[in-house]
Amino acid sequence: MTEVLKGPGILWVQSRIAQSARDILDEPTFFKWYDDDHIAEIVSTSGINNAFRYIDIHKSSPFGDSANPKPFLAFYPMPDLAFTLSDEFKKIRVKSDILPGSGIIYDLADLDVSYLQFLGATEERKGDQGQRPRYILTSGIRPEKEPSVESINTFYDNQTAYVSHGKGYLRTIRFRLLYARSNAQSRALKGLPADDEPHPEPSTWLAIHEFEEMPEEKVAEAIERDVKDASAAGSWGATLNEVHIWKSDRVLGEGKFFE
Repeated sequence: MTEVLKGPGILWVQSRIAQSARDILDEPTFFKWYDDDHIAEIVSTSGINNAFRYIDIHKSSPFGDSANPKPFLAFYPMPDLAFTLSDEFKKIRVKSDILPGSGIIYDLADLDVSYLQFLGATEERKGDQGQRPRYILTSGIRPEKEPSVESINTFYDNQTAYVSHGKGYLRTIRFRLLYARSNAQSRALKGLPADDEPHPEPSTWLAIHEFEEMPEEKVAEAIERDVKDASAAGSWGATLNEVHIWKSDRVLGEGKFFE
């Protein structure tokens, strides 16, 4: 599937501290590694100049919970996803002196990585704060059956029309999944020992709704309900539905996101 990795898109990484590392890795150390080491190295490459890190507003534990198994989010916009196939990208370090134990992040945290193709964005409204959105409301779906592009567009067009009336709404950006890898597959990519692990099944379509203030819970609840109707109308079959509200924690690099 890696042959389809090209064109503008984002690397989307959801993570949690592994249960096996709960006694040696705390949240502040995890973030210090992310910001001062890992992301700092990523945004210094030739293919990625921007990085954003968010936390689920409902996070109850750094180890995740049933509402969101991986409550930490980092994403990296890039003009060409083909950069992720380059030697430069593959040389990004996954071992750090900041981390305890082996120092290998895959021994200490679980990270699910999705490669998402940029499909387009609505016109951005000018916020009062004049800065990057502090909150995003993400709406991901994974239909059981292959949907028509028309039905997906109709679903997200209707969703965006509704969400855009929310207080503090700025714009919506849409993506389509091209490829995903699990923690074990990431280990293999870096030449580390890896156990067999089922291929991840993240959302295949994703909308990011940007807000300058926290969106109301009723907005998230409404778009969760709408999936059932859209799935029936589009004959999608059983459809995974992931809706989360995230708060910005760090912006690194140039701070640009398909502007």
